[in-house]
Amino acid sequence: MCPPPDSTSTSAWNITGSGPWLLAFMLTIIILMTVCGNMLLIALVFAHRSLRCTSNCFLVSLFFSDLMVALVVMPPAMLNVLCGAWVLWPAFCPVWLCFDVMCCSASILNLCVISLDRYLFIISPLRYKQRMTPPRALILVGAAWGLAALASFLPIQMKWHSLGHRSGLSFQCRLRVTLPFALVASVLTFFLPSSAICFTYCRILLVARRQAKRVAALSHPPHPHPSLGEPSRPPSPGIAAGQRRLAHRQGRRALKASLTLGVLLGLFFSAWLPFFITNMAEAVCECVPLALFDAITWLGYCNSTINPIIYPLFMRDFKRALGKLLPCCSSRSPRRPSPALSLSLRNSGEPNIASNPPSPLASDPTHPPATATDAVNLLDAEHAGLELPLLLPNQVDTLD
Repeated sequence: MCPPPDSTSTSAWNITGSGPWLLAFMLTIIILMTVCGNMLLIALVFAHRSLRCTSNCFLVSLFFSDLMVALVVMPPAMLNVLCGAWVLWPAFCPVWLCFDVMCCSASILNLCVISLDRYLFIISPLRYKQRMTPPRALILVGAAWGLAALASFLPIQMKWHSLGHRSGLSFQCRLRVTLPFALVASVLTFFLPSSAICFTYCRILLVARRQAKRVAALSHPPHPHPSLGEPSRPPSPGIAAGQRRLAHRQGRRALKASLTLGVLLGLFFSAWLPFFITNMAEAVCECVPLALFDAITWLGYCNSTINPIIYPLFMRDFKRALGKLLPCCSSRSPRRPSPALSLSLRNSGEPNIASNPPSPLASDPTHPPATATDAVNLLDAEHAGLELPLLLPNQVDTLD
C-alpha cells in the first residue's frame, strides 16, 4: 500500500504537508473530467441518429482512445506519482506500459485520421461520399489502432528495451527505451501524424481564405461595358450593400477558421511536443529529473481531457445535441435558414438539390445566399451545412 500522503514526501516531487493531498485531488479531477467528457460524447453519438454518420466514426474512435487513457493509463500513473513506486501487481507493469503507449498513440493517430477526413471533404465535397465509404472509414480506424498496437505491444513484449529498474526495495514501473526505439516510435506515432495534421488543416485554411477573397471580389463587380447607344448602369445600392455584407461575413468566417486552426494545433503541440522531445533527451543522456518527466507525461495525458472539450466546441451538431441534454449548453442564436436553391451537403456529404419553392429571401440582397466558405468548419460532422449556391457555379469546380 502507498504510505499516507501527509506522512512522507511524494516521490521525486518533494511535496510535503498537505501538498500530496492537493496533488491527489487535482489528478483525480483530471481523471474524472476525462472519463465523463469522453463517455458523454460517445453516448451522444449512439443516442442521436443525426450524429451517426461516417465522419463521426473517427470522432468515436478518438473519444474511445481518450477514454482508455483515463480508465487504464491515468490511475496507475497517479499511484506512481503519489507513492513513488509501483504498488500494484508487478506482472501488471509491462501490460500497463503497453496500454500507456498504445492508447496515447491511438489518440494522436485518430487526430490525424480526423484531419484527413476533413481535408478530403473540403477539397472534394461532391465526391466525398464516394471516397469516404463506411468500410474505408473502418479501415482507417483499424489502421490507426493497429499501428498504435504495433508500436507498443510488440517492442515491449519482445523486450527491445528495459521495462523498468529497481532502486533499493522500490520498483519503478517506467518505460526506459533506447535511442533508436525512441526515434522510430516518435516518428511513427507523433512527428509523421503531426506533420499530416498541419498539412491538412493548413490546406483547409487556404481554401477558406481563397473562398473569402472570391466573395470579397463580388462586392466590387466591374461595371458592364455599355452597349452602343445605352448608358452604363452601376449596380443598385441595395445589391451593392448586400454584396458588401456577404464579403464581410465571409471574411469573418475565414478569420474564425484561422482561430480554430490555431487553437487546435496549439493545444495539440503544447500537450505532446514537450513529451516526445523530453523522451528522446532521456534516451540520450538520462538526465531529465523524474519530477519533470512525470509532469510532462501528465501534460500529454491532459490532451485526452482537452479533446472532448475543444472538438465539440467547434461542432454545431454536437452543440445542438448537448443543448438538448444540458440546458446550459444550448445555443440561443437562431439557425440561419438555408437558401431555397442550393446544393446542400450534410453529414455524409451527399448532394441533394432542394425542391422547395423559391423564397423571397433568395432574391433579397440583404440576405445573400450561403457560399462554399460556409463549409470551412474544420470538424463539424454536419459540415456547417455546406451550401454551394447556383449563383456561384464556378465555386463547385474549384472545390471539386
